[in-house]
Amino acid sequence: MSFPLDSLLNASFSLREVIAGPGHAGAALGFGLALAMQGRAAARPAGLLWVREAAAVAEAGGVYGPGLNTLGLSPDTCIVVEARSLIDGLRATLEGARCAALHAVVLETVAPIDLTASRRLKLASEKSGVEIVLIRHGGRVTPNAAQVRWRVQGAPLMDPDGRRPPTFEAVVLKSSSGLDGRSCIVEWDHERQCFSQTVSQSVDAVPVVGSLAA
Repeated sequence: MSFPLDSLLNASFSLREVIAGPGHAGAALGFGLALAMQGRAAARPAGLLWVREAAAVAEAGGVYGPGLNTLGLSPDTCIVVEARSLIDGLRATLEGARCAALHAVVLETVAPIDLTASRRLKLASEKSGVEIVLIRHGGRVTPNAAQVRWRVQGAPLMDPDGRRPPTFEAVVLKSSSGLDGRSCIVEWDHERQCFSQTVSQSVDAVPVVGSLAA
């Protein structure tokens, strides 16, 4: 039976936002990068621009190659930019969104992104077709132009051998689908570059996604 959230998880949007659950920066990073990678091979095998605000780097740490590999993201196709401030990060993201040679742009930040700035990013994305994913470690939710917003944390590890794909527990905070407040546990299939539902269990969630930040 098809899970109602499948279409929301795997659909294409101009601007999406991922909010990290407390202590789950790595899971939010993995989920957000996976969203940005969706359909890249099928649509256009272009690069990914990952813009990291300095405060976000301090929060989550440096880029960790093996963690990216678990998502199927090759360092050869990922451009990482560290911005000194949110303003610099927004500028870099906007320039990236205007570059048709890219498939998507990820902006990782701690500070909220207001309605004016997010609308500017969304318009640029709609014009170029370059999707944007915002990843927030601050936790505080503020109004912006994101079409879909998720709160994400790592899901329980139910495979004793530890060979399970990156797995996330995600809650819909904002959408136009009527699914707000719904939660799901999903796996990331890096070969097909899409999410798939897994069986949810009533246990405390713990981080299981390979670290993307050392």
